[in-house]
Amino acid sequence: MQLTRIPALWPALAALLLASVLAIWSHGVSRTTRLSNLDLESTGIAETYLMTDKSEPGRGYIVGRRASTVRRSDSAQQGDRWRLDRIPGASGDTWIAQSKRKGKGTVFYVPYPDVPDPVYPYYYRFVRELRRELELPQVSWTSLFVNRVYQGLYLRVSLPFDPRKKDGGSGILREILAVEGDRLMGIDSRFDDAPGVYVDSIASGVFPRLREPAPALAWLARRAPTAETTLLIQNVEPWSVSLLPLPVSLPALFRARYGRAPASFHDARYARWVNAGWREGEELEPFDAAEREALEAGLEAYASRLRAGLRAHVTLHQSGDLLASLDRRLGEL
Repeated sequence: MQLTRIPALWPALAALLLASVLAIWSHGVSRTTRLSNLDLESTGIAETYLMTDKSEPGRGYIVGRRASTVRRSDSAQQGDRWRLDRIPGASGDTWIAQSKRKGKGTVFYVPYPDVPDPVYPYYYRFVRELRRELELPQVSWTSLFVNRVYQGLYLRVSLPFDPRKKDGGSGILREILAVEGDRLMGIDSRFDDAPGVYVDSIASGVFPRLREPAPALAWLARRAPTAETTLLIQNVEPWSVSLLPLPVSLPALFRARYGRAPASFHDARYARWVNAGWREGEELEPFDAAEREALEAGLEAYASRLRAGLRAHVTLHQSGDLLASLDRRLGEL
C-alpha cells in the first residue's frame, strides 16, 4: 500500500518545488529591478565601495567607483587595504574597517535604521567643522556598495586614531569610556577592551577629572542620542577625560561584534562627569548670530540630501516607514 501511494504525492511535491523556485526567482528579479532603477548620483551623498579580498578572508579595500572595477589584467586591487569585519543584523550588515596605518584607524559603516537619530549627525558635523580644535572624529553619510552591489544608506563613523610607536605615537592607546549610571564600559581606540589607561589611573590612585568642555561641545553632548554618555580619556597623566558625543553606541556595536559586553567597572563617582555643569548649560548660546544662521540654513539642505539618499535605501529594502519616521523627526525641530 505504501508503494502505491508514493507516486500520488509527486504532483503535489512538484507544485510545491515550483512555487518555491518561482518565489526565489521573483525575489531576485525584483531586487535586481529595484537596483537597476536607482539613481544614486542624484542624491548628493558620497559613495563608498568595500571590495573584499578574494584570496584572504577578512581583508579588503575601500575605494571609489572607478577603482572598484577589477579587470583580469590587473595585477592587484587598487585602494587602501583594511581588515574588514561584517556584523549581520536585521536592518542590514554593519561593517568595521580597521588599519593600524597612520591616518586610518577604526571605521564603522552603520545601516540607516540602526542610527538612533538621523538628524544628530548634522549637528555633530556642524560642530566638528566649525570647531576643528575639538578634533572630533569624522562622521558622514554614504551610499555603501559591497563588491559593487548597493547595500543602502549608511553612516560612516570613525574612532579617534592613535599612531603606532614606529609611526611617531606613544604606543599607548586612548580609551573611549561609555558611562550609564554608575557603570562604565571601556573600549580603546582600536575597538578592544584590554586593560589600559583608565585602569592605570585608578591603580595610581588618580580619579580622572573632566575637562571643562567648550560651549559648542557641551551643546552637542546634550543632544547625543545614545543611552550612554561617551567620553575620551587621554593616554598621558593626569589622564583627564573629555566629552566625545558620538552618534552611535559603541557598547552596542561591541556586543554585536564579540557577543559580550566590554570590560565594565562600577563607581558612583562617574556622576562627576555625567552630571557636571555642562549638562545644565542649555541657556548658554555657543554660536554667534552668523553661526546660528548657518546652522539653521544648513539643516534644510541636509534634510533634502538625506531624504534623497533614504529614498534609494527604501526602494531597495522596501521599508517606506523610514521616510515617514524621518519626516516626523524633522517636524519636531
